[in-house]
Amino acid sequence: MAKDPYQSHLDGLRERRNRKDPDLSLGFMVGQFKREVQKPFEQLGELAEIWGELVPEELAAHTRLAGLTRGVLRVVVGSSGRLYELDRLLRSGVFDDLVTRHKGKAIRRVELKIGNVKHEG
Repeated sequence: MAKDPYQSHLDGLRERRNRKDPDLSLGFMVGQFKREVQKPFEQLGELAEIWGELVPEELAAHTRLAGLTRGVLRVVVGSSGRLYELDRLLRSGVFDDLVTRHKGKAIRRVELKIGNVKHEG
């Protein structure tokens, strides 16, 4: 049986004029999450292992890797004394070892900053 042309016209109007239900899913954020959270987390996880091997435990406990952006590894240090100690350590060859062992994005320099060092867990 053929569909009534008037009914088809009304169905078309309803489809175009009625508001569609909003998309309440978070699917649009998947790409952003991978780019801003997952990838840096994986990258810093690998770096954290190397950091723990190269930096003495008593000094590493007072540091936090904050991020790696455009070749700059940002490290937060708990105090100025620890910052000085870490700076001396990096200059004595640990920076070169870190660059050599890290297989991810290239590290051109390390930026040290005094701040709050909170470790989760």
